[in-house]
Amino acid sequence: MTCKKVVGIIGLGYVGLPLAYLAASKGYKVIGVDVDDKKINDFNNKLKMPKQLIHISKDNLNLEGCKNYDILKNADIIVVCVPTPTKGENEPDLSLIENVFDNLAPNLKKGVLISVESTIGPGMTKKYIINKLRESNNLQIDKDYRLSYCPERIDSGNKTLWIGNINRICGSTSKEGLDETIKFYRSIIDAKIIPMNSIEEAELVKVWENSFRNLNIAASNLLAKICDKYGLSVNMVIDGLRSKVEQFGMNYTYPGLGPGGHCIPEDIHYLISSVKEDCNMDMSFFEESANINDGMVYYALNKLKNKINQLNLESPKLLMLGISYKSNSDDLRCSKAMKLYDILKKEKYNVTYYDYVVDDRKESFEEDMKKHLDNIDVVILSCGHEKFLTYQFEKHKSIKLFFDCWNLLYKKYKYKSKFEYIGIGE
Repeated sequence: MTCKKVVGIIGLGYVGLPLAYLAASKGYKVIGVDVDDKKINDFNNKLKMPKQLIHISKDNLNLEGCKNYDILKNADIIVVCVPTPTKGENEPDLSLIENVFDNLAPNLKKGVLISVESTIGPGMTKKYIINKLRESNNLQIDKDYRLSYCPERIDSGNKTLWIGNINRICGSTSKEGLDETIKFYRSIIDAKIIPMNSIEEAELVKVWENSFRNLNIAASNLLAKICDKYGLSVNMVIDGLRSKVEQFGMNYTYPGLGPGGHCIPEDIHYLISSVKEDCNMDMSFFEESANINDGMVYYALNKLKNKINQLNLESPKLLMLGISYKSNSDDLRCSKAMKLYDILKKEKYNVTYYDYVVDDRKESFEEDMKKHLDNIDVVILSCGHEKFLTYQFEKHKSIKLFFDCWNLLYKKYKYKSKFEYIGIGE
């Protein structure tokens, strides 16, 4: 395999690791940088190769991992993939990305292309990166280096779409930088690479797509709350909405514990922060959306507690099924299921959990379920892993209450189960 340019990947986590393997599989020499010794060791020993690339011999992958940034001095392309979480009152936390550029500044090869994939709000790339490199090391944009923004897109648990075939967008500070960025991503990704007029447009696309999802989810969660108040079925209402979808098209989501993962619950706060600061615009519409979704765990908790009291269950044994943020994924980032579990523990409920995906269980699923459901009074379906959805819960006589946090088994148990069934809006 012919070696191409040297690509540096900063951050060997959820985004950076598969990207590094992907670039190496296309013939690039890839240098990975991370603060985590275990991630560096795994990377150097090629231990966590994406399943989509298992047909490629590891011997053909030119990979090298290190904690020191000076290893990047000869990199032609550097891709930044560190997290950009929120802190405190949902304020954007850019400390990780600022630390990256503090360390990167003295180790940049002249003319290097830097592509930022970390999520940031409109204007933040220029404000926190271009200014920092100029002030700290007198590096001039489009003279000493080129800068682009090509935000990551990953769908955890998706068996078809992965980092190697998901459409991407990118913006740059110059035409030359944009051309070079598009050429690089098209050389490794089998999907559309769509150019933007500027970095700011690319930034806005990223935060808007996830903020829009946040709004849709909040609307569905509000609908579920309304249905609960009226004593209606949110699933029947959604079935009614499908008739509109068939003829006119309509984008809707389903209610639940609220969105998890890194993108949807946090990106909206980057949009809110940037627009309020730079444009002085009222963002209360988006803030209320985030508040609705952030409060769904407590809404679910109160509904569960009320039903336990109605059924006169004294000191019930609770089992939560699934603690990841998304079905068929082991990702725990911003997991609302995990948050619900922690609250129940804090409130002294006798609660345990079982998650065969997160814990990577190799034993018999049926045996595990039988063991975990022994003498359980309340089952909480907190994440819809596929094996949970086909399991026959009715064969366990001890179950008195089934709380379906995502309404996934509504048709199966709402009207014909031997135990009480409740959901969000059901």
